[in-house]
Amino acid sequence: MNTQSPIPIPPALRWREFRFCALPILLFAVAVGVAGHLWRSNITSPALVGAVEVRNAQVIVPYAGKLSRLNVDNFQVVTQGAPLAVLVPSDPRAALAVIQSELNILQIKLGLPQSQQHNETDYEQLRVNWMQQRVDLATARVNYELAHSELARTQQLHELKLVSDDIYDVALKTEQALAVEVLERSNLVVTAETVIKNLKNLGSPQPETDPLQPLMATLNVEEEKLGQAVAATEPVTLVAPIDGTVSIIRQAGENLTEGEPVLTVTATEPEHIISYLRQPIPFEPRVGMQMEVRTRAFHIESGMARIENVGAQFQGITNALAMIRPGVPVDLGLPIEISLPPGLKMRPGELVDLTVAMEN
Repeated sequence: MNTQSPIPIPPALRWREFRFCALPILLFAVAVGVAGHLWRSNITSPALVGAVEVRNAQVIVPYAGKLSRLNVDNFQVVTQGAPLAVLVPSDPRAALAVIQSELNILQIKLGLPQSQQHNETDYEQLRVNWMQQRVDLATARVNYELAHSELARTQQLHELKLVSDDIYDVALKTEQALAVEVLERSNLVVTAETVIKNLKNLGSPQPETDPLQPLMATLNVEEEKLGQAVAATEPVTLVAPIDGTVSIIRQAGENLTEGEPVLTVTATEPEHIISYLRQPIPFEPRVGMQMEVRTRAFHIESGMARIENVGAQFQGITNALAMIRPGVPVDLGLPIEISLPPGLKMRPGELVDLTVAMEN
């Protein structure tokens, strides 16, 4: 019987044997586990790609004019109803001249002798005269605005010694005279309006017995035209239609035609995610279907959302989701609208990955 005790193995030798035999296997197993976890959480192939909806609202000029001032800077955040720009309408004197000519013709028609309806004719004559005074007032206001602008320009040149004192005095006197004229004509229009309201019951003819009914209808139309022309002489403040960020399209001092866009307001808070299913459709979408949304940020975040609407037909894709393929002139897809995952912060226009939830 061997009574000799076994030779003890030094700890350094045991550690060396562990490092050469067991440690590589252990490290390989950990690496496989980490790779699998990263693959499931970050590199899972999405079923489709979506884009966070971008809501834009254009600010359009209601009629032709000059953009006198911009109250905002590019990419400035504004709230709904905030003043963005001031539009000065183009010279309305041509429109006022046309209305005045039509009123002159109407005045001649109303001046025909009609003894049996003398009161009604006189009342309509007063209305025509009142409208004539309003036309003159609107014209005087336009002339005053032009004289005021000319005075400001002349004053700057006078301060720089570029114009004589006589020219400056003429511009100043003209502006002051037109200001007095506007004031006097305003008082005259207010007085005439009060008189016409007091005589309305006495001079207004009955429709069933009134032979001047066609002329009165024409007079009402001219009055509406006059109201629109007078309103077009006042500067208009353009306001923000929605909350968002401003993108400036036109600059102050530019002349614009009716319907031209001045600014674009982009909503800062998105409401939906838009995606498209191309042929062949990978799955049949339906309202209420759960979708997993993954961001493409440096730190990937995900959340659950649901399909809210499904389009009725294939349509052309024109946003960032469009794919250019050789021989295919138009990229078509079935649009679907997906809700935003709660608590997931995304910017408008951002691309996200979408995957159908396993419970579907």
